[in-house]
Amino acid sequence: MNKKHMKKRLLIFATAILMIIITTVTVHYETEVRSEAAGIKTQQETKKKIIGATFASSQASYQYAIGNLLVAEAEKDPDYKLEIQYAEWNVKKQEEQMRDFIRRKVDAIIFCPVNAKSYLNVLREAKNAGIPVINLNMKVDTVSAEYITTYVGASMSEEADLAGQLVVECLNGKKGKVGIIEGSQGTDPQIYRTQTFLEYLSSYPDVEVVGIEEANWSRAKAGLAASRLLSQNPDINVFYCHDSNMALGVYDMLKARGIQDKIQVIGIGNETEHMEAVKSGKLYGIVTQPPEYEAEYAWSCAKRAADGEVLRLWYKNLVVSLTKENVDSYFSPVID
Repeated sequence: MNKKHMKKRLLIFATAILMIIITTVTVHYETEVRSEAAGIKTQQETKKKIIGATFASSQASYQYAIGNLLVAEAEKDPDYKLEIQYAEWNVKKQEEQMRDFIRRKVDAIIFCPVNAKSYLNVLREAKNAGIPVINLNMKVDTVSAEYITTYVGASMSEEADLAGQLVVECLNGKKGKVGIIEGSQGTDPQIYRTQTFLEYLSSYPDVEVVGIEEANWSRAKAGLAASRLLSQNPDINVFYCHDSNMALGVYDMLKARGIQDKIQVIGIGNETEHMEAVKSGKLYGIVTQPPEYEAEYAWSCAKRAADGEVLRLWYKNLVVSLTKENVDSYFSPVID
């Protein structure tokens, strides 16, 4: 083999070796880049801010609606994760849920309490841990309010006033007897929606409340409770219910007795079924507040508080009364 052919073969061999080296380096580099990118992505995913939420009960239709809307809001936010729990009217269980959030150092807590007065210590613990608490729907008492970041919700007294107006309106200036179907004893909605309602009706001596029964936010129990009241007071003209789910339970009972056209029913709520019941005449009217508002504002406030923003003390929900005359024009307010 002459020198010319030898040089040519060495050149081909050297070129091949160089190509192998270049390919190896390139593959290694690309692998490192991909691994680094995956690492960055994993880091970003682990940096999601966690927002815990605890509600009094999934059996309260309005709270459950807010909970579902919160889940929908959270799904739109890739930088935040929502963990939602229900205490089913158990104070100790809700305290445990709160303390679990505190132990895990979540970035914010959305808190809809079983009652207003049982959470002073755990709310203080949350504040001491630097975790903002968004008090939702059911307002804590003035002592505990020092430890919450903001309140999102309506005025329950305003709800009861509007319910009183509906009762007076449906009686059309005539004398009347009213039965009240309450939620759960000792909860803020039960207290304010009865107390303020009675205060409102005190200005109308011809309108008499003849009985009050607890139905624990249950549609079935509301029908039974109203039946008991009706057996004791067969001349009841109107049933006022603390929520519209219970109001529909009362209507079911009246229909079963064939007297649904003789007694009016009023409730508080915002579900599609409640609106349809007003439109169809099953319910005379409802007092409503948009759950969309509370869900959107609670989620917005939780994120902003988690990011260190200072919030105002109360994000107040709109409260309106609806009858056949205005239910079709009802709309949820724009969230600003």
